[in-house]
Amino acid sequence: MIDPLVLQLADSAFPAGGFAHSLGLEALRQAGRLGGERELALRLGELAWHTAYATLPFLGDAHRGAPAEADRAADRFLSSQVANRASRAQGRAFLIAAEAMLGGRAELPFGHLPAALGGVLAGAGVALDDARRLAMYCALRSAVSAAVRLGVVGPLRAQRLLLEAAPAADRALAGTRALTAAQARTISPLVELAQAAHDRLYTRLFQS
Repeated sequence: MIDPLVLQLADSAFPAGGFAHSLGLEALRQAGRLGGERELALRLGELAWHTAYATLPFLGDAHRGAPAEADRAADRFLSSQVANRASRAQGRAFLIAAEAMLGGRAELPFGHLPAALGGVLAGAGVALDDARRLAMYCALRSAVSAAVRLGVVGPLRAQRLLLEAAPAADRALAGTRALTAAQARTISPLVELAQAAHDRLYTRLFQS
């Protein structure tokens, strides 16, 4: 049975601020590297593996009982000003929403999203595998939503592409479950460089 809390957190209506961020897709679009469905499908596959290697290890450490240490490690890892700022903004928004829903307050030195997710979900009794799957789904869903608003693909085809990204997401989750924050790494330089360039875009729809 699916935990009702996981379903609520996966709902796009949960006010965690993820839809203000494009995960680098806006910069890729303006650079001519995101022209249609085929390129979006490739980017979603990259994002699945990037999330597994560069985000979920911090969530895992936080879930295993070290949220503050995971938060500090995430802050060191996110050297890009744009990515660091986006992670903090989303993490703090998530903590505010989680406090309103669940009560209690998670104290983190920076409030990065993966540490916030891992700490809160562990405290709520959500299993690590479910927490990792939730974070993966939310990242891919946010990217697809951003692509729709950027005019890359329509909303109906976007749902198809999100479904087709599931096998890659499953493989990424299975292959990285044991990774710790010390083993986190970036595997998609294109996405990372695009996100880092976001502040230099002439016009911007998203915060990152």
